[in-house]
Amino acid sequence: MNAAIIKEINKEYIEAVELYEKDIKKSASLESYINLAFLYWCFAFELFEFNIPNNISEKLSVIGGNRYSKILGLGLNNYPNSMELNFWKRYFSHISFGEEFSDNDCKQLIVKYRNDENIIPYFYLYLFDKKKYETEKNKLLDECSVKPTAKNIYIRSIIEDK
Repeated sequence: MNAAIIKEINKEYIEAVELYEKDIKKSASLESYINLAFLYWCFAFELFEFNIPNNISEKLSVIGGNRYSKILGLGLNNYPNSMELNFWKRYFSHISFGEEFSDNDCKQLIVKYRNDENIIPYFYLYLFDKKKYETEKNKLLDECSVKPTAKNIYIRSIIEDK
């Protein structure tokens, strides 16, 4: 397993970011771009939920706000047909800035990138129709449990039955 992912799973987020940044300066995996963009987004927009409990500084919050979309862009340059990168780009804009992102928009992403079997967008669709997307939700919960990165913890927090 990638050293950055191990740091992230251990909630050593600052060290994880440093390692992901090194990864993307060479030939990084899709997962490195996604995880780094997600961490930066958390730093920028999840003050009470993420930054305070994890001691993320205001300086890193500003860096996150400046970097998360750049990292997404770099990832999309290298992996333009990634359903997950395209999903997070839309999702972050929706959650952070209120840009329209309907369940139909999400379904269109799934159709457009149907060759990518990634199921991450289904956590969002599950919010619209819990019964229809129950199977995908359960698969996602299993995946998130195996690799508890910040992204997967976030997804679990949204779709896990409380």
